[in-house]
Amino acid sequence: MNADQPVTNQSPRMSPDSPYYYGSSENRLNSKGQVAIPARFRLAAPEEDQRRNYVLVRGETACLYLYTHRQFGRIKDNVKRLAEGAGDGEFYRRFMAETQAVDLDTQGRFVVPATMLAAVGIAGPRLLFIGMDDRIEIWDPDAWQAASGDSANYEDTRRREARQIFGI
Repeated sequence: MNADQPVTNQSPRMSPDSPYYYGSSENRLNSKGQVAIPARFRLAAPEEDQRRNYVLVRGETACLYLYTHRQFGRIKDNVKRLAEGAGDGEFYRRFMAETQAVDLDTQGRFVVPATMLAAVGIAGPRLLFIGMDDRIEIWDPDAWQAASGDSANYEDTRRREARQIFGI
C-alpha cells in the first residue's frame, strides 16, 4: 500500500462503491441549521460521493439515517419492492415524501431540515453521528444515552460473546 494513499473504511464483503461506517462523533448545528458530516465518515465514502448530495431518511427509532445517494438507491429499491409485495403503495409514497436530499457545501456541511429533526425528537444544537455499517445515524446525544439502555447488559453480552466476536 502506498503511504500517500488514504485508508478508507472499505469492507471486504462490500464493493468499493459501498462504504461502511463505524465509531461516533459529535458536531453542532450552526445558526443556519447546518452541521458538518464528521470527516471520518465523509472520507469513508467513495471519492465521487464525498462531494455529492446525501440522502436523509427518518430512522426506525429517535434518529435520522444519512446515506450516500448511491446507497439510498438500494434502500429505495428495497422499500419499493417490500411495499409493492405487501400491496402498500401508500407506505412507499409516504417514505419517499419524508426523504430529503441534502447538498454538502465545500466544508462538508448540510442543512438539516427542522421538520426532520422535530419528527424524531432531536432538539439540537448538539448532534451525535453514529457509524452503523452502511449508514450514518444522527441522534440527540441525550436520546442516544437513553436508548443505549443498560450498559451492564451490553458488557455482559460482549464478554460472553468475545471469543466469537474477536475470533479468540
